[in-house]
Amino acid sequence: MRVAVIIDTWFPFIGGGQINAWEISKRIAKEDISIDIITRNNGHDNLQLSKNLKVFKLGPKAAADDTISKIAYLVRSFLFVYKKKYDLVHAHAFLPGITARLLMISKGIPAILTVHGTSIGTGLLSLLSEYVEKFLLTQVRYSTQITVSRDFLKIKNINKKIIYIPNGIDIDRFDRIQIQKAIDSTLIFVGRLHPQKNLETLIQAVAILTKDFPDIQLLIVGNGKQKALLKKLIQTLHLKNHVKLLGQKSGLDLIRLYKSSNIFILPSIYEGQPLTLLEAWAAKLPVIVSNTGDCQYLVKDGKNGYLINNILDSIQIAKVIKKALIDKNTNKMGQNGYNLVKKYSWEKSAQETFKVYETFRRP
Repeated sequence: MRVAVIIDTWFPFIGGGQINAWEISKRIAKEDISIDIITRNNGHDNLQLSKNLKVFKLGPKAAADDTISKIAYLVRSFLFVYKKKYDLVHAHAFLPGITARLLMISKGIPAILTVHGTSIGTGLLSLLSEYVEKFLLTQVRYSTQITVSRDFLKIKNINKKIIYIPNGIDIDRFDRIQIQKAIDSTLIFVGRLHPQKNLETLIQAVAILTKDFPDIQLLIVGNGKQKALLKKLIQTLHLKNHVKLLGQKSGLDLIRLYKSSNIFILPSIYEGQPLTLLEAWAAKLPVIVSNTGDCQYLVKDGKNGYLINNILDSIQIAKVIKKALIDKNTNKMGQNGYNLVKKYSWEKSAQETFKVYETFRRP
């Protein structure tokens, strides 16, 4: 069985969709299943990772948020798959979803769409993403659809052929790393530097807290279009000693940053099922997250974390952070989150995805 996994952004850019596609694909690629990951050229090389797992980059090198490159990729990925023989197409997010649907119509290839539930880019594409993703989930027919977010299952008139397969976590990798904690008031954010993540409001909240917590630190881990804007805001608010832009981190470096911090914070305007939330719990961190997407189901306020309701209000965010910093039960919440996240694993997610693939195996 030969599967084309279509995803428009790949490493070195790191996001939940890329990690999901990678972790599941490398576990499914076996003697009888060959997987080609077909993506844009983000600076990586074509890779043959194993006998049955390859990565193909299409087109000239382009930035992860390059709108023109993404639209051109829609055409390139369609032609690449159309000219070859695949038994199944598995698309991640909305642009690859369009490619998959066109292949399904023109060539009769079964197509799976996984919707991760987050913004797919910047500018026009970002404005269209929520509308298009809901359209794909309600009006466009695929062989099967997968969502990592339970929140999408509540959409009115959602397609009947949809399966919930959550993100996973490799908890053993976190358990193997032991590191001393930083000062008691170190917050960590991990994600894209994107308006959806609401980082401007978070930085303003930190500015409010510096009087009561002179040692407070916010570590911002990630890259994105807002880097220059956030850097200027940090300077304007005189937070150079309190807010650090660390850039993108991965692997053991990222785990060490989680483990050296005290609290994970994700004040996003919207999320699907954020992989970073699972990572934070794997590091036994208490969490502060927006009351949106799957966060509202996973986080029990006051038990394994704190929920923010008024996410655009820096004063309200500051109040929740202050509560977390002074609450004696906060550390217990990290352990409670760890106990919950042990139920999630990439092995389970891969097994469920493999079952879906098997339904399309030709006799």
